[in-house]
Amino acid sequence: MISPETALALAQAAWPEAVGERIAAVTEVAEEVEGTLYVECSGAVWSQELTLMEPRLREILDAAMDGSGPAEIRFRAVS
Repeated sequence: MISPETALALAQAAWPEAVGERIAAVTEVAEEVEGTLYVECSGAVWSQELTLMEPRLREILDAAMDGSGPAEIRFRAVS
């Protein structure tokens, strides 16, 4: 089965390799709204740390998505 090529699906597919095993293990790409990618984190500390890393992570993800990456990534903690 071929998955749809939505911005969310593309980001979800690229995320694990783009961010690496350690970050991928504690995050999940949840949704994309008007160019902003929302990523759920396993805790507040991860959310804060990844927010600080957002510019670099966005750059890496954009490269992994051949220039079609999100305009912004927002991280939120989930319990």
